[in-house]
Amino acid sequence: MIDNNIIKSLGAGSGIDSKALVTQLVEIERSAPQGRIDAKREKAEAQISDFGLMSAAMDKLKSALTALTSKEGLYSKSASYTSSDALVPTKLDTNVQPGTYSFEVRSLAASQSLSFAALGSPNDAVGEGVLTFNFGNWNRDGNQDPTSFVEDANAGSFSVTIDSSNNSLNGLKDAINKANKGVQASVIFDGAGYRLVVSAPSGANKELQITAAEDGDTPTNNDASGLSRFAFNANVAGIADVEKQVGVDAELVINGLALKRSTNNVTDVVEGLTLDLLKASPGEIVTVTVSDDKTFAEEKIRGFVEAYNAFLTEVKPAFSFNKEEEKWGSLANDSLAKSVVGRFRGIIGAAIPGLTNSNFSALTNLGIRTQLDGSLTINENDFSKAMSDNFADVQKLLAPYTYSSSSDITVNSFGKQTQAGSYDVVITTKPSKGYFAGAQMDAGVSFPNFDTTDKSYSFALNVNGVESGTIQLPGDVVYASATDLVSAMQSAINADSKLRENGITVVVTFDADTNSITMTSSRYGANSWVDVLSASSDAITDLGIAQGSGVKGVNVAGTVNGVPGFGLGNVLLPKLGEKAEGLSR
Repeated sequence: MIDNNIIKSLGAGSGIDSKALVTQLVEIERSAPQGRIDAKREKAEAQISDFGLMSAAMDKLKSALTALTSKEGLYSKSASYTSSDALVPTKLDTNVQPGTYSFEVRSLAASQSLSFAALGSPNDAVGEGVLTFNFGNWNRDGNQDPTSFVEDANAGSFSVTIDSSNNSLNGLKDAINKANKGVQASVIFDGAGYRLVVSAPSGANKELQITAAEDGDTPTNNDASGLSRFAFNANVAGIADVEKQVGVDAELVINGLALKRSTNNVTDVVEGLTLDLLKASPGEIVTVTVSDDKTFAEEKIRGFVEAYNAFLTEVKPAFSFNKEEEKWGSLANDSLAKSVVGRFRGIIGAAIPGLTNSNFSALTNLGIRTQLDGSLTINENDFSKAMSDNFADVQKLLAPYTYSSSSDITVNSFGKQTQAGSYDVVITTKPSKGYFAGAQMDAGVSFPNFDTTDKSYSFALNVNGVESGTIQLPGDVVYASATDLVSAMQSAINADSKLRENGITVVVTFDADTNSITMTSSRYGANSWVDVLSASSDAITDLGIAQGSGVKGVNVAGTVNGVPGFGLGNVLLPKLGEKAEGLSR
């Protein structure tokens, strides 16, 4: 048979290496598909490498774009000022209004300083209980001695607890400092003993009132031992001897307008400009001139143009024909990669949609032109004119810009999904805070001699869903005014540990027309309320504070371009899926 003849011819004695022949035949059979596999692998490896190259080039472009569009890039300011040791500008934010400002520093702010009776050692026991600190202003007599205290309703209060773990002068000092409320405590040896020295934050309205509760009892502040030694209020004998320095405000004049500030670091006189007041210098005028830092902005614009051109240069080999190797780049036919570059070119050449209040809508208005190869060039004449004559329009074109035509509506933020454009916002329901309005106070409650001796004014609240403990007004106190009374109430409420732990505060006010007290939550919206859970008989009879529910707050409601939005507290959000999605007002 033929196959037998072939086998015989390839067998022993034929002189042919049959094993090698078989191996070669197999390799020939496999060479074609293996070549295709190797080609595909080589192409995939080249594409992976070129995609990595694109990613690195895009990162560089992103860095340049971020530097350009950030507030610091286009809204940066520079300042010049007359040499003076009275004040110095220390910070310029991007929102400073360019202009010339004249300042005169008439006096510096100072902190109230209190020095208490000396102890024999910093480790001496001071007594256990609670010290409560309130911020406000002391009325003073002709000798500048403190007489009565007016609490700052917006400043809040804080308490420190002294127990067996920290019952020492040093322990009290550390507890005050750890509260981190701006009050500084030190233990100072005066040559005879160790004194606790307490410094309030600077300013006339940051002075301290300190009450002591020994072992949790009602504050008395008249004991010669225990924590009452560190009380500072109208019931303390020799209060003037404790105070070593009063709190005063800084006085300065800006462009002829006299102002007072509680600190020598002034941040709110000119928006975005921070000043350090160094020395009182009445009569000396310090001029500060603020201007747009156009040079810095120009650097960022030129840097972006260079980065964009570098991006095109770096990715070009992945798409173009290589004459030396006589082949196309690995991404020449990749639709995804080509669309990325195409998208960049489209954005660069297109007008900005929805841009209002600006004469510029595209890069060409700045003198930035697109060449046939897609790269950018700068027409220096047009660019210079745009920077000098229309710099505000340059800023609006290149950096995120928000604007509200109503002082009642502020744009808080926007998201990546928010589309540029103008949106008509209509507020149909204004937000409100929850409150509890007390009944008319007893006719026998009169000022300036409202005496609480032998009375007990206590109550418990539910504020925004959090129940307080029993809130007790200080006893045996004579209130000189309704303001003093509601100030004490507010301090007692905001010092409650359960409310404080949840960041809840209230504002207590007095209405002279209705002779009643109102407690208002600091939160807006439907989750804001103040209910009275219980009240003592004296609180009910004298103060009109009785068990009952208050009035809940209301969430804001409105429309954005005619579409109802979602209101939470005083924040209105557009409906999901709308062009304004992510915009917060």
